[in-house]
Amino acid sequence: LRLLPHLPMCQTKVKSSAEYIYLTIQHYQFGLLYLSIGFHFLLRIAVSSDRGAYHIGNLLFVVWMSDTGALIFGRVMKSTTTRQQQQNQAESKHNQKGFFLECLQSISPGKTMYGLFGAIITGPISAILYPMAFASSNELSEVDNPLAQRAMLGFILAIAGIIGDLAESSVKRLSTKKDSGKLLPGHGGVVDRFDSLLSSAVVYYYWMSV
Repeated sequence: LRLLPHLPMCQTKVKSSAEYIYLTIQHYQFGLLYLSIGFHFLLRIAVSSDRGAYHIGNLLFVVWMSDTGALIFGRVMKSTTTRQQQQNQAESKHNQKGFFLECLQSISPGKTMYGLFGAIITGPISAILYPMAFASSNELSEVDNPLAQRAMLGFILAIAGIIGDLAESSVKRLSTKKDSGKLLPGHGGVVDRFDSLLSSAVVYYYWMSV
């Protein structure tokens, strides 16, 4: 629902004062729900069992590695394709974008499909690698899952992290704000460090419950 205003059919250039008030109410509602529910499930994961620290570490590792993979993969591929894009734009005045990419960049202009694929690729790999750090402990035999299940968990967490990141970016975009706060300069604010994690925590908790 948070991403619906960025669909082409929902976008309007001129907003009345009533629409701005409604938009402000949406932001406050989203902030309260997003932060409270996200941290609630983080706490539930931590106290769910005597292996809560393992699960929190797994969640943090997969989500943050997915974010890192998206950043690195997106920047590397963007730099290698810059010249080709400039040539294509010079040849054609109308640079047609796909529907999904258009919606993606309306939320966050810096987002690319390369970064999206980078997160999706890095997530499953990270979920597979994390339990290997406990290969010498008895804890692994109790909490480890088959390889396919770990890869699926990494894929789902990567998707959930992307949605959480886009939802938080939507608030900043519609509020015409670049950062969510000034406490962490250069990182987009404190909320930007937790946006992917909070949405993924909900998914991870219910994955544990299955």
